[in-house]
Amino acid sequence: MKKRNIFKTVLFAGLVVFATGCEDLLQTEPQQSVSPEVATSTPEGIRAVYHRGYRAQMFEAYWGQRLVIAGDALADNAVSNPVNSGRYTGEPVNQLGSGVGGWNRYLGINDINTVIKHVPNVTAMPEAERIRIEAEMLFLRALAYHDLVKVYAYEPNKIVGGWDRGVILRLEPTETIDAADFKSRATVLEVYNQIEADLLRSISLFQQHNGTGPFFANRAAAHALLARVYLYWERWGDAIEQATAAIANTDRTVVGSAAVASMFTLGPAPNPESLFELRMTVSESLGVNVALSAALTPLSHYDLIPSQEFLATLAPEDARNAIYQSDLANFPNMPPARGGHRYVTKYQGYVGTHTDNIPLIRISEVYLTRAEAYAERGNAGDAALALADLNRIRTNRGLAALGAAPANLVAEILLERRRELAFEGHRWHDIKRKGLDLVKPAVTNTPTLFYNENIQFLARIPITEVALNPMLEQNPGY
Repeated sequence: MKKRNIFKTVLFAGLVVFATGCEDLLQTEPQQSVSPEVATSTPEGIRAVYHRGYRAQMFEAYWGQRLVIAGDALADNAVSNPVNSGRYTGEPVNQLGSGVGGWNRYLGINDINTVIKHVPNVTAMPEAERIRIEAEMLFLRALAYHDLVKVYAYEPNKIVGGWDRGVILRLEPTETIDAADFKSRATVLEVYNQIEADLLRSISLFQQHNGTGPFFANRAAAHALLARVYLYWERWGDAIEQATAAIANTDRTVVGSAAVASMFTLGPAPNPESLFELRMTVSESLGVNVALSAALTPLSHYDLIPSQEFLATLAPEDARNAIYQSDLANFPNMPPARGGHRYVTKYQGYVGTHTDNIPLIRISEVYLTRAEAYAERGNAGDAALALADLNRIRTNRGLAALGAAPANLVAEILLERRRELAFEGHRWHDIKRKGLDLVKPAVTNTPTLFYNENIQFLARIPITEVALNPMLEQNPGY
């Protein structure tokens, strides 16, 4: 009975489309419901499920909150505000079972699979639109699976103890109860191969009909995401090739130091560096309890603050200092016991209550991806190319260019990634994909996490999911 009820929920989520009030995403009239037949055979139904694929990225457990900031707390960029709401207290001390999370992405993946399967056959839809929608959904499926595998599994070249389990791969929609089944986890390599295949197919389709971006998937974003995947995979040459293609297929550039403080607060306009960005409006706001601004800004829950160790990486002349402002200076009437900190201003809500555009891929990340891949590949001339990409970020953040590559160029690039991409969903995964030991901020009183010894580099799969599915293997140690 439990199995039947669970899959009824999946079918309901995937095939019955409720009005969401997503003014920025839904360009068709909202509908109360769409039958399975309409959802899979008509332009209106396909468009409705397609838009749900984007909306699914915005929920609290995904890019709406946890994927953006939980990793900074699990790593070394963020600590708990001493006076907090009781949330984000386990992550900074790496409490057993705390993790980035997001296993329930499979509901959104089912919607995406539905569109991928059926959109080629909807002849009433213009061909250009059909091809573009398929390309976008392949991009979103690749993004979802990479988000899952980087949280719940090791990277292909950083396996510990032979544990090569990835995540469950579902590539076909579950459209009937009879089609529902339990599956075991694919290997890490199988998952990465599928992500690569989806993105290569997406790119090939975008070559015919490019997306509109940055609020929708597009060719430059697909190249950039594939570069990120290859970086995790340590396929350095492929990462360089895809990062270069991303740069060539966009007009986005790294902004100068004067624009650093404001580029995250331009909504409804996108961040000028964004290749792919989630746009939030008042009607889509996650609300006062779970929005990013609630967790990070004064006069709300204000649960996480930048660690002193992170702030110490910012030189006085670094323009990124303006992103981390004094709470008592900006909110002089807040209780002193709650304040006295610098806080994150990347997500403040540009209009109304707790609305924040969320950049998922910025051009600065792409340059740093290429710099790291050059530095790791180590061919003749690669150090100079890596240094050029690194200096592009440094000089646009108010720092002097490095005249020569430092002895440990990769470490310098990782430090720049820490400064540039803080509170954007990268720090924990950068430490994990490099197989590094994690030195925790002093205020947490938490011992160093040793990569080869600590089970918490892999998140715990929800206990209820493991209990329900006899073929689903829990990660070691839980």
